[in-house]
Amino acid sequence: MNTNKILIIVTSAINADMGVIKRTDRFQQTIKGLMTLRNHLPNAIILLADGSPHKLEVEKVKALSDFANYAADFSTDPQITELAINHRKSEAENLLILKTLMLLQQDESMKDVMTGVERIFKISARTDLTDGFDVEQHMVKGKYVFKKRIPTWLSDSRKEFATDLLITRMFSFCPTLMDDYMKMCEHNIALVLQTRIDTEHAHFVNINKDLLVELDEIHCTGIVAGTGTVENY
Repeated sequence: MNTNKILIIVTSAINADMGVIKRTDRFQQTIKGLMTLRNHLPNAIILLADGSPHKLEVEKVKALSDFANYAADFSTDPQITELAINHRKSEAENLLILKTLMLLQQDESMKDVMTGVERIFKISARTDLTDGFDVEQHMVKGKYVFKKRIPTWLSDSRKEFATDLLITRMFSFCPTLMDDYMKMCEHNIALVLQTRIDTEHAHFVNINKDLLVELDEIHCTGIVAGTGTVENY
């Protein structure tokens, strides 16, 4: 597989103030995750998009740039910052992805990056790909690829419409779906604001199920910010 046709958007919030993980550890874990991406997809284009609630230090941006092709610092974006400071993680992440995709569409240098890209991955920072990862499972034209839906853990009336959730730590989509996914992010933000469900439930509610391919395993591990535990997906 010619992995230079792969664009990976890595979303991060290194200078976060939620969870049990220290900022220094988040930074090192982010670098480690970027290194595992390079090991599995050596020629992929990696775009790190950071939406920290507190300004990212210049030296951190410089260091991260050594492991990613591009680093987009949204830590000074007032809309993302306001959401992140108020611990509105789901809304902040959807807005971060939306603005990153807008950057890819509108920035002249980023337009050139998109030329020839056949698959876009969204991967959360501090995620390590494991040996079972197979990029070919994601190369489905005109489709989204997610880990198989999981029944909701909600116990109130919201479970009537949010019956399941989709893991958003890692998923991929065809570039032809960029506009569709941007609209989904907008709908996700509105739904989360209205109902207080999280982004994983919102993704399931708003995704076009006819465009959804589900995998039993996506072969990655990730560190949960709230607890510091490692989960396998």
